[in-house]
Amino acid sequence: MKNDIKIALTLIVLANILKKSPVYLLLYLLAFIILSWRAWKSLPNLFFWAFIVGFSAEIVGTHLCLPFGCYEYVNLRPQIFGVGLFVPFAWGIFGAVAYLTASYFFKNRSQRLLFAALLMVIIDFSVDPIMTSWRAWVWKTTTEINWFSIPWTNYLGWFGVSLIFFYLYERFSNPQIENELLKLGPLIYFLEMLTFAVYAPASVRIPTAIAFVISIVVVLPVYFWRMRV
Repeated sequence: MKNDIKIALTLIVLANILKKSPVYLLLYLLAFIILSWRAWKSLPNLFFWAFIVGFSAEIVGTHLCLPFGCYEYVNLRPQIFGVGLFVPFAWGIFGAVAYLTASYFFKNRSQRLLFAALLMVIIDFSVDPIMTSWRAWVWKTTTEINWFSIPWTNYLGWFGVSLIFFYLYERFSNPQIENELLKLGPLIYFLEMLTFAVYAPASVRIPTAIAFVISIVVVLPVYFWRMRV
């Protein structure tokens, strides 16, 4: 493994160990800067599109209840236009992890983008219960079908928004990723899901644990399928 990838992987592991700290964001950004030098040169482009599209969707969502449903940011600060500043950075981080994982599995563009968007939804099976337990934001929309009181519309919105910025990234960038880094995609994804479950508040241990199991059930069969192809 090349040194830059080793350093970036170390930073990502540290970020997940320190997930409850603001250092999480800084360590991931440092890792992305290192990877963008050689192993994934277009990574800043993906981060840009995820940041812009995600942030725009959050602004629209908090004012017009689309595409996620009606909700309001409360304890997550600082805020810009009513949206927690951390949130667009999270879109960028999670988007990169999901896309890296999907790119390892699929060479077909449509399959890759759809699977990456699905992985984003599974990430939010953990993120949203944790953040709502902290009252980072509060849901006003209620639906009969929900994920631990989080409306199904939220996850449809996550899928759609993710699909949009993944498409824009591939449309306007050269999404080449070094194979050595691609192989780490599933590991990094599982690390994210595991640490969400480990560090989750007691009140949301069940949804985050289930989300981790879902990630295994979805990703592992695809992993073994790829090994056979």
